[in-house]
Amino acid sequence: MRRSSTLNRRSFIKAAGGFVGGTAAAGGLLSLGPSMRARSQPKTPAPEPLIQPPEISSANGMLDTAIAAAPGQVQLGDRAFAGLLYNGAYVPPILRVRLGDTLRTTFRNNLTSGLDRPGYVGPICTGSGTASNLHFHGMSVSPQGNSDNVFVHVQPGETFEYRVSIPAAGRQGPGLFWYHPHAHGFVDDQILGGMSGALVVDGIDQLFPLLHGLPERFFLIKHVKFDDEHELVSINGQINPAVAMRPGEMQFWRIAHIGASDFYKFRVEGVPLYVVATDGHALSQPRKVTEFFIGPGERIDAIAVGPPPGEYPMRTISFQNEAWRPPEPERQLAVIHSSGLSPGASPEDEILRQRAVGSQWIDDVRAAPIARRRTLSYSRTADRKVFMIGGRVVDEARIDQTVKLGDTEEWTVVNTDQQYHSFHIHQTPFLVTEVGGAPWNDDSLRDTFSVPPATDRGPGMLKVVIPFTDPTIVGRFVYHCHAVDHEDKGMMGVIEVVT
Repeated sequence: MRRSSTLNRRSFIKAAGGFVGGTAAAGGLLSLGPSMRARSQPKTPAPEPLIQPPEISSANGMLDTAIAAAPGQVQLGDRAFAGLLYNGAYVPPILRVRLGDTLRTTFRNNLTSGLDRPGYVGPICTGSGTASNLHFHGMSVSPQGNSDNVFVHVQPGETFEYRVSIPAAGRQGPGLFWYHPHAHGFVDDQILGGMSGALVVDGIDQLFPLLHGLPERFFLIKHVKFDDEHELVSINGQINPAVAMRPGEMQFWRIAHIGASDFYKFRVEGVPLYVVATDGHALSQPRKVTEFFIGPGERIDAIAVGPPPGEYPMRTISFQNEAWRPPEPERQLAVIHSSGLSPGASPEDEILRQRAVGSQWIDDVRAAPIARRRTLSYSRTADRKVFMIGGRVVDEARIDQTVKLGDTEEWTVVNTDQQYHSFHIHQTPFLVTEVGGAPWNDDSLRDTFSVPPATDRGPGMLKVVIPFTDPTIVGRFVYHCHAVDHEDKGMMGVIEVVT
């Protein structure tokens, strides 16, 4: 499905070229004009229509593009701030590829050292300045060489060419993914500044033919935090936009949290959602939900059905995240405008009758024998400056876990901290089997999942089954909390898959 507005590839490369060789002063990402007086989302007088991001699509088996990271001004609603941007855009283009394509990206780092500061944990990189790079989140591609290799750190003024071969067959399938920086120690500032975008592997409508021809709507969630800890949450770079629907109309909604560290409990009043995929992995059949929890890095693909005529808020629901702070506030993120004649019958029965075409990887994961069990313990120091896995911070020169190709393992993540964390592993998804000590019957694989906080009753817990069975992923990569401020402060480990 290729339904969003199209950006000419030359235009995107030209935008990148405008940054090559010239670097503006970063300014203060966290500085703002008038300070906000409440943590709740500011209201806009009249919502503007939701704008779909531009996109760049592959042609003849190749997506060839250039991305430059540089400081730039951002306007969100009536607020302006100094951001860190890809080709000058707070919401850069969606990159669209197909199975078997090659994604060739020339990445240029035009960031200054203005964000460098003491207190980062672990070996950041060689050289000075604000390092950066690209990670293709959720993709089952090689972690080596100039592919999805997060150990490559591109220094200011340097250029690096990524060449990611997307397997035509095997474990990588169609779905919604994203791209963002992953130079340890600098990730949080760069994603908060705006450096993240969506990546789509086309073909999910071959798994669910009902999706073919449906209007495709992206909801890319970002947030920015300010010096006084207030923040703005945007969808596609807009504050409280309006989403037009007709009663009974089916739309294909692609919801991605491509922000840095927030967790959201999410609800769309009056609009039923039928989830067909999580983190780029299809369910066996659509599942109806009225609300869902989404942490940084997580994605949900769903069919939305237009409600009766009227206005319906898309909002977050208050919940307790960090035990030492008040509950997270409610925020209205968008409003659904439904207008027109109501159809005679709801499409719900037709949606729920759908079954994914073909075999599902999740069935192989469920049936695989467990070769080894491991436990990861999440903890932090009292001043919240250091976050650890297994009592130590990351060292990118150290191998923390060695796994044999072909094995399937069970990992238990124990959260001793009284706040939400998450578990994300590169190159391969996993099956969630327990959350908080209770069985979790998932119908799809994940690559990122939220770990509940510790309480007076004991630590939070997540149990997952991870297949290390795809030969494409042999090599070194990482696992970590995807609240990337925690990752920057040490909550990451290095894994090597060996033959």
